[in-house]
Amino acid sequence: YQDKRLGALNKFKAKDFNILICTDVASRGLDIQGVDVVMNYDIPMNSKDYVHRVGRTARAGQSGYAVSFVNQYEAEWFKLIEQLLGNSFPRCLSRGNT
Repeated sequence: YQDKRLGALNKFKAKDFNILICTDVASRGLDIQGVDVVMNYDIPMNSKDYVHRVGRTARAGQSGYAVSFVNQYEAEWFKLIEQLLGNSFPRCLSRGNT
């Protein structure tokens, strides 16, 4: 798996990919410049990991977007992260098969 991970990261760094989809594996320790979008497939268990993930879009004065997919089981974690960060994030709700 490590070979695939490193291969994907190298393609991202080389600008072959322009979106980074994060899990806990990518929450820390990656130094990648020019990230436009971070998509959180799963919500980290603490606010520091969340900040590290989404902060990849704001390196060196750059800006970008972070999208977090939150299911009904993660909603409370996400609310706690918002409270700890003192911020409320915009929501886009989807229900059922719409």
